[in-house]
Amino acid sequence: MPWAKNSIFPIFFQSQNGLAISLGVSGTGFFIADGLFITANHVITDVPPHSKMLYCGNVPHRITQPIEIKEVCRDPIRDIFIGRVEKDYLPTVDLAHSVPRIGRSVCLCGYPMAQLSRNTDGSINANNTRKYWQPTFIIDYFDSNHDGKQYKGFMTQHTSLRGMSGGPVFDNHGTVYGLDVASMTRPIPAQNGPSMIVSNGIVVGIEQIKSVLHMRG
Repeated sequence: MPWAKNSIFPIFFQSQNGLAISLGVSGTGFFIADGLFITANHVITDVPPHSKMLYCGNVPHRITQPIEIKEVCRDPIRDIFIGRVEKDYLPTVDLAHSVPRIGRSVCLCGYPMAQLSRNTDGSINANNTRKYWQPTFIIDYFDSNHDGKQYKGFMTQHTSLRGMSGGPVFDNHGTVYGLDVASMTRPIPAQNGPSMIVSNGIVVGIEQIKSVLHMRG
């Protein structure tokens, strides 16, 4: 699925406190059209104050000079952020036209546990930053308040690792059905003995993404 692989990228942040410069990966984004990309809103907000949000390429395949990310629109309640990268020929994904059925196999993709350093010239060394692919499937639809946000979409069997927030959830054709936003831990009652604790992924559905896209006019 090269079309999905080439569209997904890590979202870098850079902040400065005095002479100290902090650098990290806050989450994942993916391009949908003409330099426009989608991520979770908390990927942009849960960083040190006054941070610069940067695009550094389709890491680790293509690493480019940092380009500052521009905001197009956001919906904090639904946890969706749409941004723009001023660069030509950025590959995009296909967005689904319908809600996926329960039981459908899907995949998560993102950048957990990113390892970053500086080169001797001061540029970012992201050679040890890698994509992580998480096969899973849809177990139920989801419509609930969670951590102060209104999520509407579906749950997956497996959760994503920290750093994968904002990544796409897609099928084996690369068609995107939602946006990876959070994990939820819940008890499952057992007939004998204590309840079993399970963790599931929360995904904002494609219809919510398209609704926010219409906001940009």
